Amino acid sequence: MTAVSDVRGVGPALAQALSAKGYKTAEAIAKANPEDLSGVPRIGSARAAQLIAAANEVIGAKPKPKPPARRAATRKPAERKSVVQRATAKSNAAANKAEAERRAAEERAAAEQAAAEAKAKKKAKAKAKAEKAAKKKSEMEAVFSKAKEKVKEKSKKGKKNKKPKKDEKKKSDKKSGKKKSGKKKDKKKAKK
Repeated sequence: MTAVSDVRGVGPALAQALSAKGYKTAEAIAKANPEDLSGVPRIGSARAAQLIAAANEVIGAKPKPKPPARRAATRKPAERKSVVQRATAKSNAAANKAEAERRAAEERAAAEQAAAEAKAKKKAKAKAKAEKAAKKKSEMEAVFSKAKEKVKEKSKKGKKNKKPKKDEKKKSDKKSGKKKSGKKKDKKKAKK
């Protein structure tokens, strides 16, 4: 016997109303006429037909008893292979193994070659970078040495110009017979 609440579309309130009218199992609903069910509150003629169909599904959906389990089929012993078949199988296995080893060796060689190429490429890149840095360094050194030479030349010109002036002044003082006097005296003379 299946409970009324197991029928699709029947909630707790409707289950209580159905049991009050005498429909306490899903089997009772399945056997009822749609006109009899429409006498229950909240059930019309269309819903009564739906509830009867749902009750029939629930009753039909009950698990059926399982048939007795079948016995497992016995296996026949494997046919024996002839000597030729066994030898062929061994040679095929050996050939397959050799092929697998050859492929593995090729893959290792390809991986090693790729690693060597990557290493060479990296080395070449580093060498080019070092050459570029050396070139830039030599250019900078040339610029600095040129700048130093310019500064030296300027300082030499400045010294040459200053020394002759002093020497010329001394010579001119000696020629005129004047001794070097203080600035105050020269100013006074200049005013007179």
